[in-house]
Amino acid sequence: MVGGGIYGAAAAWDAAQRGLAVALVEAADFGSGVSWNSLKTIHGGLRYLQSADLPRMRESIRERRALLRIAPALVKPLPFLVPTYGHGLRGREALGLGLRLNDLVSHDRNRGLIPEQRLAPGRLLSRAEVLARVPGLAADGLTGGALWNDAQVTSSERLTVGLLHAASSHGAVIANHVEADGFLRSGSRVAGVKARAAEDGATLEIRARVVLNAAGPAVDSLLVRAGIARGSAPLLQAVNLVLSRPLVRGQALGAALEDRFLFVVPWRDRSILGTAYAPAQSGGAADLARRFLDEARRAFPWAGLGEADVALVHKGLVPGRGGASGLATRPRLIDHEARDGTPGLVSVQGVKYTTARGVAEQAVDLVFRRLQRASPACRTAETLLEAAAPLTGTLEGRTRTAVSEEMARTLADAVLRRLDLGTAGPPAPDDLDTVGRVMAAELGWSEPRLREERQALAKTYGPP
Repeated sequence: MVGGGIYGAAAAWDAAQRGLAVALVEAADFGSGVSWNSLKTIHGGLRYLQSADLPRMRESIRERRALLRIAPALVKPLPFLVPTYGHGLRGREALGLGLRLNDLVSHDRNRGLIPEQRLAPGRLLSRAEVLARVPGLAADGLTGGALWNDAQVTSSERLTVGLLHAASSHGAVIANHVEADGFLRSGSRVAGVKARAAEDGATLEIRARVVLNAAGPAVDSLLVRAGIARGSAPLLQAVNLVLSRPLVRGQALGAALEDRFLFVVPWRDRSILGTAYAPAQSGGAADLARRFLDEARRAFPWAGLGEADVALVHKGLVPGRGGASGLATRPRLIDHEARDGTPGLVSVQGVKYTTARGVAEQAVDLVFRRLQRASPACRTAETLLEAAAPLTGTLEGRTRTAVSEEMARTLADAVLRRLDLGTAGPPAPDDLDTVGRVMAAELGWSEPRLREERQALAKTYGPP
């Protein structure tokens, strides 16, 4: 299996739990690519009502419920509020109808959930209630608001690590900082992966009856290197802005801007703004982030946003569609034996964090069909992720655990994706010193190597 983002991690857990022998390699660190660029929302697809896409909405509702069930330490209910102005398609009456339809379509949203994880029905708020919840909101023309409940993952990084812990506990062999260079072949059949370790350049041959290519935005480039690509999906830059202060508390807040909604989401003691998209060839993420900040100023004029409020820019590449700037609406699950006459290879590329578990289940089902084996039932929608919660103890102890049990090989691995020290902005200098000192001792880093690690981490927090 190639790719250790949320899709690859979910597939590794499912495949290992169903009894397959699993090896997974990730070119960088687990969850360090597009999976890191997350608004932290786990949503049930209310917006799909606009296009009457009920199958996609039902999929999102099912997967939201699964995550609330299996990762209660990380995934929690979160209210969403959209103020209503006027009486058009975004007015009070239209959104009220949308809330009623949402509750009808999501009638089983709480099935199997413990009481504190259940989602209350949506409801309309009065003008006074909305102004009380969002002080400073423009009152001119305000008619009220629509409130519904979705969910939030407090640490998408720990959820990815939890999936990998679960996969490992069922026998999966997992390695980060090991890049797949291409495929091993036996005639027309893909028979494994050729890989290279970043740390020492060692080459590996990993043999397998079926390879699952879950390399995220690199799915197509890996196929090109193998000479079996037939066209590729366009990629979009995606940007979220992590703010250094909380704009809202207790609920996410949406605002209409032209033909789309922007959302500001409370997260820890801060907020996240999302999401902006642009074609990957349209310029750097820094330009997109600045344009998005300008849009956010217009959407939330009461917030007084400035560049100094941006603590961190989350950026990643996500699948687009049709050669334009539209976000892909469906995951890609490719059976290369059927499409290209290349047995032994399956590719998957997802479009939503929320639905990764379910899409991974479909990918593993396909793997079993290509192995011509009866597939045991998937149990990942019900199995509690015991190791998904944040690490506990002293910072020194947590750092040692991150190195010895969670494969943190760089300072960024530990700070950004194991310890949650730097996911909301630059870590405290004393904390960074502690983590660096412990990792240097554990991994045998020299002083020059430690300086290099600190410089590499600092680039994460460059100008927006």
